[in-house]
Amino acid sequence: MSIIHIFGGKPIPKVLDFFRVNSFWDYSLRDVSKETGISYRSLQEIIPRFVEAGILVQTRTEGKAKMYKFNSENRLSEQIQDIAIESDLQFGEALAKKETLEKPIPL
Repeated sequence: MSIIHIFGGKPIPKVLDFFRVNSFWDYSLRDVSKETGISYRSLQEIIPRFVEAGILVQTRTEGKAKMYKFNSENRLSEQIQDIAIESDLQFGEALAKKETLEKPIPL
């Protein structure tokens, strides 16, 4: 959940991280709402902006539900992925350092 490490647990970073981490599958707004805890109404505003930017693509329609997926071929999406990976590395290093400092030194 690396975008969240940088920008906090607000809806936009949560949606970005959800789609980035689950980039092999497509999801409806209802699925995303259920998995992220973000209201359906908020997603109705967020998702079209991501589609317009090319970060997400609409893959298909299932009944009345539109399905969306992370667009890993988009340059902006690639940069988001790079930022997320770098954030994960830095967060992990900081966590490892903290754990090392808190462990007692064996005698």
